[in-house]
Amino acid sequence: MTTANSLVSYGYEVLFTRTLEEAGHLLCTHRRISVLVIDTDLGQAGDSLSLAKSARVSDPDLKVIYTSRMPFRLKEAEKVDGAPCLGAPYRSHQLAGVISQLVRRTMAEEEVYAA
Repeated sequence: MTTANSLVSYGYEVLFTRTLEEAGHLLCTHRRISVLVIDTDLGQAGDSLSLAKSARVSDPDLKVIYTSRMPFRLKEAEKVDGAPCLGAPYRSHQLAGVISQLVRRTMAEEEVYAA
């Protein structure tokens, strides 16, 4: 929960879950979620990868960030496109930086499309 509290201090609105089931329910009921941070060490890694893929199918604009103690074990083919992986343990400012980069990248792409 420390990471969630830290992200709030950076100005982010955070919805926190402890299980993949809770996360799946939250993704179905809250359509305003713009970034999904998913711990691949939570439960079975395949389950978290599957959740991220199904969430991206439901919302193609959803940004996904994976966290893992062993990011080298995550196969690129199993991850969603453009999703970075942050090695754990990490500091909250590192996660906030990755979120900021994803959001800025999206804003820059939108500016290009608007031109």
